[in-house]
Amino acid sequence: MIPVPDEDRRRFAADVAENAGAVAELLGAYQLRSGAPFPVAELLPPLTVRHRALQAAVDGYPGPLSVDPTGRPEPLGQELAGLMSWLQLLQVVYRGLDDIPEPLRVSAGRSLSAAHLAARRVRDRARRLAA
Repeated sequence: MIPVPDEDRRRFAADVAENAGAVAELLGAYQLRSGAPFPVAELLPPLTVRHRALQAAVDGYPGPLSVDPTGRPEPLGQELAGLMSWLQLLQVVYRGLDDIPEPLRVSAGRSLSAAHLAARRVRDRARRLAA
């Protein structure tokens, strides 16, 4: 296991907290409502920017993300992977759409809600680790 200095771990956690927080804010601002248009084309570009920033943070981190310095499981790695998976799903499934068609609204609502919850969890856990 590659040892990572505490300062690098805190910087990584702060970067993750900032980007996950921005995702949570974005998803909280865009609510899917029955019968109302949903500007998915407006939402996806800033989510993509944050997804790329999270990927850059992961790529730049020199150590493992699934365990802490003592070798115990570190939930942030799993939760971050889950958030990034949700963001990827949203980018792929709703790419090229201006609105979410009625047949996709139920699954879209579930996906957006799950991504929002994941973003809030990652943000909160990363904030604690950054402190």
